[in-house]
Amino acid sequence: MTVLGTIDIKKSFKIKGQEPIEVLKGVNLAVGPGEKVAIVGRSGAGKSTLLNILGGLLKPTSGTVTRPQNIGFVFQQYHLMPELTVLENVLLPTMTGRLPAADYLARAKKLIDSVGLSSRIKHLPSELSGGEQQRVALARALVTNPPLVLADEPTGNLDAMTGTDILRMLSELSRGSEVSLVLVTHSPQAAAVCDRTLRLENGILIKE
Repeated sequence: MTVLGTIDIKKSFKIKGQEPIEVLKGVNLAVGPGEKVAIVGRSGAGKSTLLNILGGLLKPTSGTVTRPQNIGFVFQQYHLMPELTVLENVLLPTMTGRLPAADYLARAKKLIDSVGLSSRIKHLPSELSGGEQQRVALARALVTNPPLVLADEPTGNLDAMTGTDILRMLSELSRGSEVSLVLVTHSPQAAAVCDRTLRLENGILIKE
């Protein structure tokens, strides 16, 4: 059984007056329930492109992707809504959810407490540090209890100590809910929290 699967994913980008640039040349990936997979590779290798395709944010040129509809995202730049409080940001993905609002509210508060931000629940993102904003992003990614979380360089903008805290929380929170995780990273420390590591090289995934 797989939570996420791809078959021969290819992606090319067309530039006017030039030959298409082939970034992904046949990516095959299978992620099982509760499995945590790190994808590493040099800058420009296409890691973020692949993650966006996995999450349905970008269409592949060819190939197929099988994934759940309910996916959590954690971005390097946090992508919090500046005019919303911590609680409101965490609740954003629940607006199209199927559970009663009270259930989502209770889960959001529990996750905010889990990432150590109960005292900041009414604060705006501008009143938080980078590490605190990423903790909000973690809680937001998990609030709908998704079977799959995709994380794109979640510690890239953080100092080493804060990054370590974020990785610990990401690992503990995803383990507690048995969610599958695909993590794109440059960091060996980040990759180390995963069950296996794959390298994106020359447009394909290979075992690290």
